[in-house]
Amino acid sequence: MSKMNRRQLLMSGVAGAVVMGLPGGAGAQSQRPLRIGMSATNVNSLDPRKSVQNADNFVQRQIYDSLLDPPYGTFDLDYEDVIKELAESWEVSPDSKSWTVKLKEGVKFHKNAGELTSEDVKYTYDSIMDRANSSTQRVYITDLDNVEIVDKYRIKFNLKQPNPNFHASGLISIIGSIIPKSVAGTMSMEQYARNPIGTGPYELAGPVSGGAVTLKAFKDYYGKKPEIETVEFRYMSDPTARTLALLKGDLDIIEGARLPGWVQQLKQQKPDVIIDQTRPGSIKTFFFNMSKKPFDDIRVRKALRYGINRDVLIAAFGGIAGPSWGINPPDFPGGFKEGELPEELRYNYNPEKAKALLAEAGHSRLKFEIIMTQREDYASIMLMVQDMWRQIGVDMTIRTIDHTTYHAEKDKDVNAVVLQSSTFAPVSTQIPVTYYRSAAEVKPDGSGDQNYSHYGAIGGPGVDDLLDRALAEGNLAKRQGIIREAELKILQDMPAFTICTLSFVYARSPKVNLGFDVKAGYARYRLGNAKFTA
Repeated sequence: MSKMNRRQLLMSGVAGAVVMGLPGGAGAQSQRPLRIGMSATNVNSLDPRKSVQNADNFVQRQIYDSLLDPPYGTFDLDYEDVIKELAESWEVSPDSKSWTVKLKEGVKFHKNAGELTSEDVKYTYDSIMDRANSSTQRVYITDLDNVEIVDKYRIKFNLKQPNPNFHASGLISIIGSIIPKSVAGTMSMEQYARNPIGTGPYELAGPVSGGAVTLKAFKDYYGKKPEIETVEFRYMSDPTARTLALLKGDLDIIEGARLPGWVQQLKQQKPDVIIDQTRPGSIKTFFFNMSKKPFDDIRVRKALRYGINRDVLIAAFGGIAGPSWGINPPDFPGGFKEGELPEELRYNYNPEKAKALLAEAGHSRLKFEIIMTQREDYASIMLMVQDMWRQIGVDMTIRTIDHTTYHAEKDKDVNAVVLQSSTFAPVSTQIPVTYYRSAAEVKPDGSGDQNYSHYGAIGGPGVDDLLDRALAEGNLAKRQGIIREAELKILQDMPAFTICTLSFVYARSPKVNLGFDVKAGYARYRLGNAKFTA
């Protein structure tokens, strides 16, 4: 591990790579591989039940079909617009407590693993719900009671309470990605993570190495066959290397460097580059670990919140970052706008108030150390915060580790302050349930979930009662109202907060057409309709 500061990050050579004036690549042949550079060091898991990094999720999106999905390039979750991938049809009971999906018939798994049936769907969801498996997807289906096989191609999801948005939380990718019982049921999740089999347009072409995955078109795919035969994913954590590779024509698509000024500089160097940008993108959440002193003191937590200049941080990213006043971003249904919050819950930058609260709590110079991923979006935010906190008398030392290791370590409750980045469907309950429910608290053995502050389990009652009420409410408007109550209490208690949203950015060669425009959605998109235009 190494220590870093903000100057080292922002002067790390990414901008220099963009302005070097390197020539573009030669014209592409239609049958050559599509080459994609992802922001990660190594493959962690290609099992959708236990996936923690975006690079793996992007690969998975090509290997697996989901039961349902929003129209590609969007987050449109209206019932009539949702794409039926593995589902032929679906229906919801009047009380929205039962969801029945009719599967398409004749859908084949890769590697001669048989035909998709209801048995595979039930196996997938049962294994997610089994706490012994520590699935990263379990938190999204806490309201799922059981999965019932109706017949060979019909499956019924029975919920504990009404949920008119269950399709958004439980049936779309990645959680709705179905795996074959005949294969996954014979091996551990660790083994399956390196030997993934799905029904998607692409299948694994060979062994999974540490930093590369090659896929080939699945010849028995039930849908439209991919026009590009081979897709190569290269895991490249260095944003400079990814940028240079795109400029030289060695890569066709790269996960962008979510650094201040990167998009603008790339466009100056390569005016014809296509920037695919999702909104709101990832939700950046700061957690104060209340199991570690002095973060059990609400005065310290509020002081650190007042010590962050939200406007400066957002402006630094040049148009790809946005504010969030509540826990849900303002463009989520029911999300708070600035003017809807009481002044004291907006936590506008106030360094003098921050210093006064720290002094009241007995801290003249607060010092602590955290681990942090080297990935540029995390690191740039943390380094700006580090500078801001230093001005109020707080010295935070940052030790950097690779992105995959960071995810594994933070899930073991090691950090005093955690930065988490996730993309959520625009459903008001998802973020509060994932991050603020006491049952979701992180655990030292890694078996917990994503409540990194221990909110509700430490430091008094949290918002479990409000979340339970919201989840039991079938009327969406009333549900959103209850969630807003929960957000107000969370802001008062300050166990964690949403610091900003940050669009996912991909830079794409103009010679690659995806078959749709990217406007919103998760940080991954389908490549089955992609083609080379030159």
